[in-house]
Amino acid sequence: MAELIFFRRGEELMRVLLDQHSMVIGRGASADIAIPHPEVSRRQALVERRDGRFVAIDLSGRGLRTASGTVDETPLSEGSELWLGDYRALFREAAGPTHGETRNDLVGEFTRDVGASRKLDEPVLLRVRSGGTERTVPLEGEVVVGKDPGCAVVLDDAFASGVHCRIVRDGGRILLHDLGSTNGTWVNGIRVGHAELTPGAWLRLGETEIGVEVAKGKEPAAFEGIVSEAACMREVFDLIERVAPSAAPVAIFGETGTGKELVASAIHARSERSKGPFIPVNCAAISRELIESELFGHEKGAFTGATNARKGAFEEASGGTIFLDEIGELSADLQAKLLRTLELGEIKRVGSSRPFRVDARVVAATHRDLRAMVRQGTFREDLYYRLAVIRVELPPLRRRPGDVGVLAERFAKAHAPRGAPPLLTPEALTRLEAHSWPGNVRELKNVLARALLLRRGPTIGPADLSFDVAGEHATSESVLAEDEDTYVALPGKTLSQIEMEATLKALRRHKGNRRAAARELDLARSTIQTRAKELGVPPPSSDPDD
Repeated sequence: MAELIFFRRGEELMRVLLDQHSMVIGRGASADIAIPHPEVSRRQALVERRDGRFVAIDLSGRGLRTASGTVDETPLSEGSELWLGDYRALFREAAGPTHGETRNDLVGEFTRDVGASRKLDEPVLLRVRSGGTERTVPLEGEVVVGKDPGCAVVLDDAFASGVHCRIVRDGGRILLHDLGSTNGTWVNGIRVGHAELTPGAWLRLGETEIGVEVAKGKEPAAFEGIVSEAACMREVFDLIERVAPSAAPVAIFGETGTGKELVASAIHARSERSKGPFIPVNCAAISRELIESELFGHEKGAFTGATNARKGAFEEASGGTIFLDEIGELSADLQAKLLRTLELGEIKRVGSSRPFRVDARVVAATHRDLRAMVRQGTFREDLYYRLAVIRVELPPLRRRPGDVGVLAERFAKAHAPRGAPPLLTPEALTRLEAHSWPGNVRELKNVLARALLLRRGPTIGPADLSFDVAGEHATSESVLAEDEDTYVALPGKTLSQIEMEATLKALRRHKGNRRAAARELDLARSTIQTRAKELGVPPPSSDPDD
């Protein structure tokens, strides 16, 4: 059976089984799949089976956004994508059922067909939050949720139906079925009828929230130095295993601090080029004047200070892998030269007209939305498709259930004085797990290192933990969305921290507009631009050059 996988900002939200002849996608409550986004019409699209294949049909009158442009109708095949506001729907095919199979047969067949690639062996827990209380229920077999006393999970919720939904543990998969509820079942903000759930997903039924978690077991083994017990990261590891032997370019997408270079290094280590060099280049850390020389090399006398000829990163990576971090920071002229290298397999050093053949696999990474940059005209579309032959999307730490505690304990042991590893108190772990981690794993590591230095005793307690302003606002995508009143002042702030806080609040009030924030604070626009870049605040979409 086929499925639609929904993503937002690179994060997988849910999977919807296409087990009906047709499904309506839209913003309205009557839609089979409800997308809560203002750019999505109440009835945006119809996905239906026609002559044994699925097609997507526009219902909005504005067309459907696809990889090939805006269309009124498009057939869906393996890998087809639809864009719905901030959401991306990826179509996946699976073996179709034979005539006469029931819905339960379909779900079982779907599980047998594709469940092995993402088999979940660990115990699964449902964390139920309702009416100010919280409880944990093990998921074994089938659980029916609703207000009726006969349900396995009984809800005290006026907005939930008597028999609201069914959650099934079938082999290695977790399947959700809405049972005709009045107010619907929502997964990560999207209303669904039937969906596959993964650990980390949150369901909403009326005013009740249900989280899906993996029960904690032994500490997970590291995958090429990357430690995680989250199912979403195991999917990343599986993808690395499958794409590493290929020579195709890979693009890694993820927030700051999610470990993009570790993933690039893992791809290299598992590839046939593992005995060759791995050359990382941070495109954001090198000045525009020097980046071309850094990538492609230069000849003697090519510019002031070029006293000798020098190989660039592409030549140094010959026979191995070049990792281009923060690829979204490249200027337009460097994008054109990089595209030429990818297309022809050759480079020209600065100051030379002679081409040099290069043989390096390209792995790129960015925390930016390159598709949005393509639409804005700040990133070349042809280069994007050359780089993103294979996409690897890294989930942020807040979407990795159980990893905060595991990583915190590992970091505390790794950085502690020899022979005296401190223990994290349960209260400290609770505070760490409650933090949103905008700086991801890098921020967690810094917080633990600081706690080791500042701790008041043999253990690390909640009072030993502090979260700095820069780390608190390291995430570019979400920083403006936070409510201004949620900021909690930290004692002992430096003047620089206070200035950054004032700048952040002004940028929030003016939705990222640098000019307006500069006028309010009576500062030079260039000062605001510098601070905004440090804070990771994106410019307004209407004026990307602001």
